[in-house]
Amino acid sequence: MSTDTDAWERFSARMRELRHLESIGGLMGWDEQTFMPPKAAPGRAAATGTLASIEHERLISPEYGNLIDELSERDLDADRRAMVDLARRSRDRAVKLPPELVREMAELASRSQAAWVRARASDDFKIFEPLLQRMLELKAQQAEHLGYEEEPYDAHLDLFERGATAARLQPMFDAVTAGITPTLEAVLARDDGSRRFPPGPYDTDAVLDYCADLLSRMGYDMEAGRLDVSAHPFTSGVGPSDARVTTRVDPDDPKEAILASLHEMGHGLYHLGQREDWVETTIGTSVSLGVDESQSRLWENHVGRSLAFWEGEFANAAKALEPLAKASPEEIYRAVNRVQRSLIRVKADEVTYPLHIAVRFQIERAISNGELQAADLPAAWNELYGRHLGIRPPSDADGVLQDVHWSIGYLGYFPTYLIGSVYAAALFESFTAGAGGPDAVAGLLREGDFAPLLEWLRRNVHRVGSSKLPAEIIADATGRPVDAGIDTAPFVSYIEDKYRDLYGL
Repeated sequence: MSTDTDAWERFSARMRELRHLESIGGLMGWDEQTFMPPKAAPGRAAATGTLASIEHERLISPEYGNLIDELSERDLDADRRAMVDLARRSRDRAVKLPPELVREMAELASRSQAAWVRARASDDFKIFEPLLQRMLELKAQQAEHLGYEEEPYDAHLDLFERGATAARLQPMFDAVTAGITPTLEAVLARDDGSRRFPPGPYDTDAVLDYCADLLSRMGYDMEAGRLDVSAHPFTSGVGPSDARVTTRVDPDDPKEAILASLHEMGHGLYHLGQREDWVETTIGTSVSLGVDESQSRLWENHVGRSLAFWEGEFANAAKALEPLAKASPEEIYRAVNRVQRSLIRVKADEVTYPLHIAVRFQIERAISNGELQAADLPAAWNELYGRHLGIRPPSDADGVLQDVHWSIGYLGYFPTYLIGSVYAAALFESFTAGAGGPDAVAGLLREGDFAPLLEWLRRNVHRVGSSKLPAEIIADATGRPVDAGIDTAPFVSYIEDKYRDLYGL
């Protein structure tokens, strides 16, 4: 019989090993979407499959299971108890999945992502369709192996947001849609198309350099991360001191690059803000994609789309990006908050953004329930965009091919963007109340002093890691009841107050 110390040391070594394997996978994924040469794709797919198989084998090994069982019977402190409980959850999920399924999904994700890039660039869904169809078939198998409460989509959702089900998320979508619709209709009726960034072209290198400088001044450590360009902006948490972000640059409009950089920075700050003594354990990581997205949506929207931010940042932006000098802080503020019917989710304003997510939520439920196949997706996408956003994509590149998520098997990820937006509003509201109110916070943003906000998030979200459930973390940070569900009121109020004032309603 092992001693308590021996068992814990062996368990710690296994946690550390698994985190290292995750880091290797993160680095491979980052390289694949940034600098990997195209001809390397087949070899990378095979390597990715091998890595996934090794990680899966280590998770499901009887030795690891025995360690978890043994430690579960010990008298552990709260942190160690959380580590063991999360290890059990991950292992229990892993043992349900056949090793051959794990390998094929990993290999396919690599090949499918490469095909998605080609399909999007050439606006040819047929390039992507067979690989996507196979991915959907594998995801259906995965759902059956994992099990679910009421419908297969629940199994996919739980991979990204612990405990989430379609039935529990539907009221959130309904409440947000009903809450923002009056504001949306009123604002659209007032928009005259004049709220725009000064016309370019903008030098793409200058835009990227400006974004990197901005992120550094806001607290993102460039010695623990970097900013690059990719087809779809993303963040890769490679290790405890390595969180890399990407953006994409439109030479005619720097808004996308700036806001995408702030969005991904929020993810990067979260990953870099984990407790150092937890980073090689099960709890030293993002607790859920909903909480993770709350960080990106908070920095992108509550900071980056605020008037106070642009009043303080305008001089720097105008110096770096010459065409901006023709505008004023107020004009830039109006431009970054222009509400319009649009096709591209990552370019969408805050008011229509939930509708973009609602379309994906509806499609993903239909996919998971076997009602849609890959070949059906372009038509279904276009029909739902016409119904919910009043606009139909002229091409698949601006429609069903715009997001990378399904190519890499991330079915169930999209709802976390709305969860994140809702959480972000509650978190920023709580920070504002504790920091002296809206005027005091506006003063901080105007002065470019982001440290108080970052430290508040570090204390209340980042350093908590996965030691608590997502709802508990948000409840502790905001003072809201943990059993109240996802409270949409702060988000709806934020949208209504901000945009009715912005548009003079």
